Amino acid sequence: MKMNQNDLHFSSCRELPYIDYYQGAAAKKQSIAVEVMTPLYLDGRCISTLVSSPEDIDVLAVGYCLAEGKIPAGRKLAGVCLHDGAAWVTTETGTARAVEKPPFVPITAEKLCSYGGLLDSLSTAHHASHGVHEGALVQGDEVLVYTEDIGRHNVLDRLRGFVELQHIDVSQAVLVFSGRVPQSVIEKVHGLGVRFLASRALPTSLGVSLAEQYQITLACGLRPDSFKIFAHTERVLL
Repeated sequence: MKMNQNDLHFSSCRELPYIDYYQGAAAKKQSIAVEVMTPLYLDGRCISTLVSSPEDIDVLAVGYCLAEGKIPAGRKLAGVCLHDGAAWVTTETGTARAVEKPPFVPITAEKLCSYGGLLDSLSTAHHASHGVHEGALVQGDEVLVYTEDIGRHNVLDRLRGFVELQHIDVSQAVLVFSGRVPQSVIEKVHGLGVRFLASRALPTSLGVSLAEQYQITLACGLRPDSFKIFAHTERVLL
């Protein structure tokens, strides 16, 4: 799988002491995912507090504002910075330019299975702490961007921030995801503009219904040798 190290964004872990008991007590240390709280300001007004992993907070702030519809109609993103322990997003007059998507080129079942071990091959914090979710945008044999966070919704917001700030074309991208797929995840995937979601976990009934409505291909239970398609099978050559 082709990847640029600059496109891989990992979460921090911290070694913490604990007492392990199994037929006796022993002092040990465990890698724990780092969690931080960051006030988020939009055009000078505090609109939320981000609870997340500590890396790329500016990217998360942009993705959150876009995903949650915080940027008013008639405005568009102007910039983002981190200052005084807070994230500051600014907007300016204007609207985002609509881009017409080309038809999605179907992928083979073999190619989809090749993504089944991708997240495990990339993750550092997940294996160390078992405390983060993961997501990657892939196209063919290339990883466009990979990110981790303590929250599955944060992973999707981070991806949206990277897509916005790095002008990533997602028209042919597959989103490989670690978390379960309820309605809220499909809403964010739809806002991201991705038409193919492949998750290691399973969906909910509302997640499947919304994927059908938004014409998102939904493959779940993804493994190196198998998957289950719940919506829009036409994008997979079986």
